[in-house]
Amino acid sequence: MTDFIGKLMDKARNFSVLDFAVFKISLLSAGILIGAYLSSFFMNIIRLVWVIFAVSYFYMFYISFIRKEK
Repeated sequence: MTDFIGKLMDKARNFSVLDFAVFKISLLSAGILIGAYLSSFFMNIIRLVWVIFAVSYFYMFYISFIRKEK
């Protein structure tokens, strides 16, 4: 577990501003999804929120585990 966290910390040190922005969007959309199922406020745009969450989540997965360092 320590190795896993160490690898993620090494990757995070190399994040660009865009990478952090996408990370924040991913966390925000995950929070909206949780809130959407508890409230009808976001139910009109739930598909859009799912798309935003999925795209940002997979982007973060890619830069954390797949992308080679420069």
